[in-house]
Amino acid sequence: MPRPSIATIAVLCCHLVGCSNAFIAPPKKSPGTAPKSTTSSSSTATSLHATRRNFLHHSLTTTTSIILTTTLAPQASLAKEAIEITPTLVTETFTTIRNELTSPTGLISTLTTLIDNGSFEEIIQYTKESDAYFRKAKLGKARKLLTDKNVKDEAVLMSNAVTFDLIGINRASRPGRESREDQLRYLEELKRDVEKFLELEKTIVFDDESGSLYDIVCDVMEGGLIIDILQTKYSNNSSSSMKFNKHTVK
Repeated sequence: MPRPSIATIAVLCCHLVGCSNAFIAPPKKSPGTAPKSTTSSSSTATSLHATRRNFLHHSLTTTTSIILTTTLAPQASLAKEAIEITPTLVTETFTTIRNELTSPTGLISTLTTLIDNGSFEEIIQYTKESDAYFRKAKLGKARKLLTDKNVKDEAVLMSNAVTFDLIGINRASRPGRESREDQLRYLEELKRDVEKFLELEKTIVFDDESGSLYDIVCDVMEGGLIIDILQTKYSNNSSSSMKFNKHTVK
C-alpha cells in the first residue's frame, strides 16, 4: 500500500479538526432554569470557542511538527547518503584497488620491497597506514557500490581478512619477533584476499540491467500473442516503463 504524502496527512489533520468542531455540542439547559442574559450567554460561548480553538490549534501544530520531523529528516539523510552507481564509477573504484595489487608502486610491491630489504620499522609504520588508506578508504568505498546484500556481508569479511593480513605482517616485523617467513606468508594471504575482493565487481547490477516486463515475458513465453496484447494495452501509455524494441518474437 503506498505511503501517504505529507500533504495528504496535513489535509486529513485539518479535516479531523473540522469534524471535531461539529461533534462538540453546546451545553444543555436544565428544565425550569431561567434563561440567562444574552450578554452572559454570548460571553460564555465566545470563551468556550476561543479555548477550544486554541486547544485544536496547539494540537494541530504539534502533530504537524512531529510529522515533519519524523518524515523529512530521514528522507534528507537518505538523500545525502544516496550514491548513483554507474559503470564508470564502479570501474574506477575497483581499478584503484587492482592497482594496489599490480602496480610497481602499489601496496603489494611496496611491502615486498620492504620485506626484501629487511626494513622492519618501515614495515610496521606502512602496515598501519595501509589499513587506513587501503582497507578503510578504498575497500570501504567499493563495498558501498555492491548491490547484493549477501555479497556486501561477504565483502565485510574480506575487508576484515585484509586487516588481519596486515596485522600479521606487522607482528612479524616487531622487535624480537622478526620473521621473514611469516612476513611472506601473510603477504601471500593478503594477495589472495585482495584478488577475491576484486571478483565482487562482477556481481554489481545496474538499474538498466534489471530488465523490463517485456523482456521477462519474452523469456518465458513461446509465440507472440501475449506480446501483441501487451503492446496494444500499453502503446498509448507514455509513462509505462515497458520496452518493446529489444526482442523480436517469432
